[in-house]
Amino acid sequence: MAETVTASREIFQRLRARLPAVTREHLFACYAISETTWTKLRDGKPVKRSTLDRILVRLEALDARVAA
Repeated sequence: MAETVTASREIFQRLRARLPAVTREHLFACYAISETTWTKLRDGKPVKRSTLDRILVRLEALDARVAA
């Protein structure tokens, strides 16, 4: 079974801050996730570690683009 983790509230707030709008299109374009995964993150429910790792890599890339 896949290892699961829960994102902290701080991480969720960082993800939300970089999202133009909470829509299916923006969720996929920014983080390559579904609305179901977003809901789990928002509600503090566990997601697969590999999914959260991928999301965090994409968040860092978005942060780097904004900082540049």
